[in-house]
Amino acid sequence: MRLFQFRVSIVGVPKVYRIIDASENCTFEDLHEAIFSAFNRYDPHLYSFFITKSDTKNFRTIWSAPEITHPENTEDFMGFGEKKMSVAKIKIGDVGLAEKDVFHYLFDFGDDWWHRIRVQSIREGALRTKHKLIKVVKSVGASPPQYPDDDEYEDDEY
Repeated sequence: MRLFQFRVSIVGVPKVYRIIDASENCTFEDLHEAIFSAFNRYDPHLYSFFITKSDTKNFRTIWSAPEITHPENTEDFMGFGEKKMSVAKIKIGDVGLAEKDVFHYLFDFGDDWWHRIRVQSIREGALRTKHKLIKVVKSVGASPPQYPDDDEYEDDEY
């Protein structure tokens, strides 16, 4: 079984990243949960992965890439596109990622926490078990607070 190593960074937050190992049978939901925990998030929100396979800052390119999203976000409510893929059903090994590929992850559709995920390595036959394996193997830099402006409103009167 293949073992993927991902470098996950937050766009616009320098010198902060996490290295996550994940077996190919992990779902994108498993990857989300690992990222959520690795960056000390506590309040769940909708999220999506955009499988661009190349590094880009062009949001049109990112938005047009195949999207794997939270199960509550899979329906095409407006009738403008196709039904989206669910993170609960799609496995990391299902999307054809290669070493050095980059894809993008958006957490919290209101606050727009964009992440860049790079495939650092893929180790063939690294695992002799069929059990899922996902873990943070390196953490660099302090996680920014999920809601950085919370203190700003504490003393405000409404």
